[in-house]
Amino acid sequence: MPVVADGYKPVNYVETHTWADRLGMPGPLRWGFVGLLIFMIGDGVESGYLALFLEKDRGIDATNVAVMITVYGVAAGVAAWASGALSDLFGPRKVMWGGLSIWVVFQVLLLGIALPINNYPLMLVTYGFRGLGYPLFAYGFLVWIAASTPQNRLGSAVGWYWFAFTGGLPTLGALLASVSIPLVGSLATLWLALGIVTAGGLFVLLAVHERTGFSRLAPPEQKPMATLAASLTILYQRPKIGAGAFVRAVNTSSQYGFLVALPVFFTDTIGFSRPDWLHIVFVMFLSNIIFNLAFGIIGDRVGWRQTVTWFGGIGCAIATLSMYYVPLAVGPNMLVCMLVSVFYGAVLAGFVPLSALMPSLAPDAKGAAMSALNFGAGISAFLGPLVVAVCLKPFGLAAVMWVYAVLYLIAAVLAWNLKLPKDVEAGMVAERAEQGSPIGRLAGLAGGSLLGHPPAMRVPREDDDVDLVLFDLGGTIYDDDCYAKALWAAVHEINPSAEEHDFWATYDAQRDRNSGSLRTAVADAFAGGDRALLSETAARHWDYPTDALYPDVAPTLAALSTHYKLGLVANSRENVLDAMARDGIAQYISVIALAPRVGFEKPDPRIFQHALTEAGILPSRAVFVGNRLDTDIRPARSLGMRTVWMLRGEAPPAPTATQLDEPDAVITSLIGLPLVLNRLAGVRPAPAELAAR
Repeated sequence: MPVVADGYKPVNYVETHTWADRLGMPGPLRWGFVGLLIFMIGDGVESGYLALFLEKDRGIDATNVAVMITVYGVAAGVAAWASGALSDLFGPRKVMWGGLSIWVVFQVLLLGIALPINNYPLMLVTYGFRGLGYPLFAYGFLVWIAASTPQNRLGSAVGWYWFAFTGGLPTLGALLASVSIPLVGSLATLWLALGIVTAGGLFVLLAVHERTGFSRLAPPEQKPMATLAASLTILYQRPKIGAGAFVRAVNTSSQYGFLVALPVFFTDTIGFSRPDWLHIVFVMFLSNIIFNLAFGIIGDRVGWRQTVTWFGGIGCAIATLSMYYVPLAVGPNMLVCMLVSVFYGAVLAGFVPLSALMPSLAPDAKGAAMSALNFGAGISAFLGPLVVAVCLKPFGLAAVMWVYAVLYLIAAVLAWNLKLPKDVEAGMVAERAEQGSPIGRLAGLAGGSLLGHPPAMRVPREDDDVDLVLFDLGGTIYDDDCYAKALWAAVHEINPSAEEHDFWATYDAQRDRNSGSLRTAVADAFAGGDRALLSETAARHWDYPTDALYPDVAPTLAALSTHYKLGLVANSRENVLDAMARDGIAQYISVIALAPRVGFEKPDPRIFQHALTEAGILPSRAVFVGNRLDTDIRPARSLGMRTVWMLRGEAPPAPTATQLDEPDAVITSLIGLPLVLNRLAGVRPAPAELAAR
């Protein structure tokens, strides 16, 4: 490869596809999913037998057991709600450390003090406070996933999250308990769970290095109380979010209730042994983890709310009643009862698309929407046992099952009304673009296109392998005139005798070449070759007035942000961040690599690599958009990114055929970028082609 401008050599990036990439799992978080599975196995060990253990071995009344688990559920609901807001404030990783610590400390107190002396109030307190632990850890990781994963891969990431979550709680946890209890006993199995939780939690926190989760997600100016309040006020300020939180609470309520009410039913009434019941639980949730992935795909095909309504709500209403009436009809028939449990586990996964639907219902407040979702998930751990505590003794188990069925039918009705905002819907379905949405405004700005009509937004192709779109700043987002005028002001300050027409002649000549450093050329011509002095002086004049923002930027970024992770790679000063916030586009940019921050200037490929590393995305899954061949297109291609050349600003007004052949695509306005990204799906520059550049 040739040396690029300013003496920097392209990095020979050797792309590797990990096992996680091949499975469709976000690569930078891959060990997090493994560790989460281990953590949830430990957390799920008790799920199938704790109620039996407390009732049979410790003599605790069934109602008191239900109260104890209900208190646990209240704590879990509070922690689940707080996980999103706390992650906004302190970063998901710190929240997960807190969750792991709480789990370990209160489990030690429960097992080491409360259970040995059989003190029910102490059990209630220690087990209740332990309920804060797993949601902070597990849902903190879910926030980490949502914050760092591009929207076009978020469905798969969420599917893998729930695969790991339910794979441990209670699927493999129940299986481990069925093996461990006969060998070491019930109490020792709970100590074993403590060790597994500790190992899984430490594995995630020490093995995952994706940087998004290491710092706060909320803007620096956002106050802690405002962040916490927003995660609650959104429930009533946006009724769909509140309805979605209720649907999520209903989702797994029966699961938590079943683990309290059904063990005794299946053992004492139906006639199964305790290990038989644990095997039924294992098969139930083995089905659930398989269908967690399946319904993620189904949801993308038939619609998120349709999947939640019909498979989740209606399906679970039928399956819940089947879990009671079928065993009563057939008795201790293991095959039939396992088939019923498989059906229940499958339709329980019908709610999986809700994790993608909720943040999409509030694209401008995704953090608060995630808090609402997590709040609903935590409430389900309270709602399920509460139904048992209130209904079991006075009305019997049949009434409990009918309450769950009615709740699922209500959830189905609510889910059917969770229609996405028009702008988000338009970003996912091309034919729904309407005026007033970001895509509608984008089309409105395109009236003067070469085709004579607005280019259509396209649904991302099935083979879309673009997760990240990185932008240069000058000439792409803001008019390059900002920098050019700053350079001229610096030249005039350093060399008052310099003529303005000579400056612009030098500028235009450099622009036509589109090769070599503009600052170096100007410094050589007007500042005695002192590039550092020129840069320092120009910085004092370099700002971004409101009218410098290109009119196609805001609507394009709004449209693209519904599908891609967006970022910035530029040599600009950090004052551009204030300008972006002022102009309403900062909300769309999640990856920022500015030369003063990173310590490298374009065309050094290390500044590009910094952005990729921060995003946690391979070069092959990123596209760079810039207006210079030497500082944008070539270094980006040297890393293996696809490139789009923007012909404005410092780009040559009449590029040569050779120049036009370098990038993967050429545009004259950001209006054309969505269509270009659609066409670039699956397209890779050949290694030989890269080497020839």
